[in-house]
Formats: sequence, C-alpha cells, structure tokens
Amino acid sequence: MSVPEGGTHPSLIPPAQRTRLSQSQRLGFTQRRTIMPVALFLGLAAVYLGMVWLTLAVPTPIALLLSPLCGVAIGVLFVLAHDAAHNSLTASSWLNQLIGRLAFLPSLHSFTTWDIAHNQIHHRYNSLRGWDTVWEPMSPEDYLASGGARRALYRFYRSPLGVPFYYMMVIWAPAHCGAASYIRQRWGAMFAVDLLLVLAFLAGQVLAVTAVGAAYGHGALASLLLGLVVPFLVWNGLMSIAVFLHHTHPALRWYPDLDAWKADRGAIAGTAHVRFAGPVKALMLWIMEHNAHHAAPGVPFYNLAGMQKAMAAHEDMLSWGFTLRGFIRVCKRCKLYDYEQGRWVTFEEGRTRRPAV
Repeated sequence: MSVPEGGTHPSLIPPAQRTRLSQSQRLGFTQRRTIMPVALFLGLAAVYLGMVWLTLAVPTPIALLLSPLCGVAIGVLFVLAHDAAHNSLTASSWLNQLIGRLAFLPSLHSFTTWDIAHNQIHHRYNSLRGWDTVWEPMSPEDYLASGGARRALYRFYRSPLGVPFYYMMVIWAPAHCGAASYIRQRWGAMFAVDLLLVLAFLAGQVLAVTAVGAAYGHGALASLLLGLVVPFLVWNGLMSIAVFLHHTHPALRWYPDLDAWKADRGAIAGTAHVRFAGPVKALMLWIMEHNAHHAAPGVPFYNLAGMQKAMAAHEDMLSWGFTLRGFIRVCKRCKLYDYEQGRWVTFEEGRTRRPAV
C-alpha cells in the first residue's frame, strides 16, 4: 500500500485475511551467490581505501568535499557486513563471518555486538515496546514522568536536525564503548576478540591516516578530521536516518505487548518500504526494501527488490516515496506513541496526558 507522507495505518486488512508468500516462494529468494558478493566486497574496500587516500592527497578545500563521500563508502560496506552477519551475503558461512568482520571495521562495529543487538534482539521482535530499543518511542506518560534533561535530549533526537545524531550516541557508543553486559556475559571470548579487532583497526587507521596526511602536507589534526572523524560522523548520520525511516511513520505501529505484535504480524506491519530513485536504491544495496528484509532476513540484498515486489502483491504494507518534506513531516508527527490507542501523538497532544501513578 502506497501512502502520502501523512499516511494511515498500513494494517487495513485484518491479519487473518492477508495473503502471504508461500514458503517455496520465499525460499526462491534466499538463493545465495559467492563470486559476485566477494568481488563487490573487494571492490568496495578498494574504493573506500582509495577515497581516504585521495582525500588526504588533495588540497584541503577539495578534501572537504571528498571526506563525506568516504562516509558514504563506509555505509555501503556496512550494508554488506549486515548481510554477512545474517549469513545471507554468500553461500559460504565462513566467508560471511570473514567478510562481515572486515566490512564492519570502517564503521567501528564489533561483529559479535551487532549479531546480538541486531539479529537476536531487533529482528526477533521489531517495534515491540520494552524489547526493541532502536528508535523506541516514549509514551506520553513516560515522557511527562521524565526529567527535564532527558526530555530535552529526546526532543532533540526526534527533530529533523537531531535524527542524524541518534545512532552514534544512543546505539553505537553504549554498545561498544560501554561494552553492554548482556553481550559480555553471553559471548565473552568472541566479544573480546571482536572488540580487540575493532580497536586494532582504529589504532592502525589513526597511524595510517596521519602518516599519509603528513606525506601530503596535512597536519595530524587535519588528517584525522578529514580521513577518519568526518567520514565516521557522516556514516553515523546516514545510518541513523535510515533506521529511523525503517520503523517510524504516522502509519506504522509500535506494539505494547507480544500478543499485539503477533496478532498484527509486527515483523512486516512495523516496517516501511521507503522508495528512492533507482541509482540511490542501488547505492544503498536495497536496504530500504525493508518489509522484505524483516519478512525473511536470510534473503541477500541482491534479491530484496524482487521479494519486495512479490510481497507487494500479497501483503498490505506501508510504502512511500522519500522527499525531504516528507521526512520533516514524519519527524513533526512522530514524537510520542500512545500504546493504548495505537497511534503517534505530538508533544502538544502528549501534554494532555498524565504520568502513570
């Protein structure tokens, strides 16, 4: 179902009456390749390294234009790593493990941390209150009961200018810098190995960037900013916006409990298909075909467009074409979530509610 920026709830058809892709149809989209994704990974890694080198080799005014593009390259590598972590990128599990770990490094992500936080938590029950914490909206009662500082930060993250900062501050930093206890407890050894791998890469990156920058007349600070900090910030901003769009829209529900999630088939009804122009869609490796991805995380990125198209003929799903105006409208409308009434409310509407006693 395509809707305008405002939209209505996608679950217009009762769950029991919705048709679905058969198991054999879904399995057809899970067919994995090996040569193409491996070649793509090697090519993208070369592009990323080459872009960082070029950024440090040119005069600063040109480098300021190139540096954000390095962040885009990090993002594309991340999508490959994301697929590898789902064991869907190639037909080889060990290759997926290897490529996933390597492709995650420019974004400074631990493979183990991502596997647990994304695969085992987010994908198990996306958009479920108290379980899926990524862009989880506060209820009016929770918001009114919060302190001033927490409310101010929440308001900032829910603004168009604040959305790009959410992922780095709320998701990445606590999981990696804070070393979340549930990950340490369950995956102690592998968590340590993967975290050390990320730290070793970061140390090598700092040394390499400053050395290359110095060879072309850039100071250490300028080299680090152009070759490391700016690309990392740009990547985080793009990631934050993408995840926000995946699960936030006036027509998307969040669920108060597991029964409601199961009854409405929240894995699909809680996600959006955000349409971009063909070249942009390809650059993002079709990660915005998100209904298909949540319906079957084992489907590789190169089959997602086909599955999304097939699902559109069988499922009642939210689909909208991205515009900057539409993004701003979503940010304006999706502030708090009334879990009792199953709808988004603004801060002004939320003030009419009272904190739970």
